[in-house]
Amino acid sequence: MPTKGFIIAIDGPVASGKGTLALKLAQTLNGFYLHTGAMYRCIALMCIDKGLDLKNESQVESVLEDLDISLAGNKVILSGRDVTERIKEPGVASGASEIGVYPKIREVSVLRQQTIAKNEVSQGKIVVSEGRDTGTVVFPDAPFKLYLTAKPEVRAHRRMVQYGNLSEDDLIRELEKLKTRDKRDIERETSPLPAEPEALGYFVLDNSDLKEEETMSKVIAELKKRKLIK
Repeated sequence: MPTKGFIIAIDGPVASGKGTLALKLAQTLNGFYLHTGAMYRCIALMCIDKGLDLKNESQVESVLEDLDISLAGNKVILSGRDVTERIKEPGVASGASEIGVYPKIREVSVLRQQTIAKNEVSQGKIVVSEGRDTGTVVFPDAPFKLYLTAKPEVRAHRRMVQYGNLSEDDLIRELEKLKTRDKRDIERETSPLPAEPEALGYFVLDNSDLKEEETMSKVIAELKKRKLIK
């Protein structure tokens, strides 16, 4: 284990397994799991609950003054209530991608993420953060940047397993939604998903054919190789 805190930034497309890996990695390293996407999902959830139009930038920005989010392990607390399960809902996840293109939303969220991480690192903690621009915008100087990905068909299947629905028609629809979201995340002007992660210093890992334990083993091995942990 390390003698001081540092940041692990994990990026990648939707349903690549970032959240599962980040949480387990943080637990294994006795670190702090920073779920950056939770902030955007919470903002989207607030808008949905208030009946606001996610396509109206000013309406979305109006909820920022009431934003009260705390992260504790794998729990997400919004205004004093546990919304860990609610922010996993398809509509909220899709909404987070929509509102994530607004500059003010990203600016406020990134500053909060950086403040949380700085505090944890100062206490000697390893911060494991995941998202879609974690290693490019939020923590560009992170000692270890991982780009976790998988084939679109594999990711669509994983998402349908998560939803508990495996019909062929639904799988096809989910694959199309996923491809649309990938395109939007890569092409957006504000903090896009890296299109060429290796060129930006990422360790790229395609886990299409890997089990969760195998993915974890490869990441741990790479951290040891770089002498970030013992």
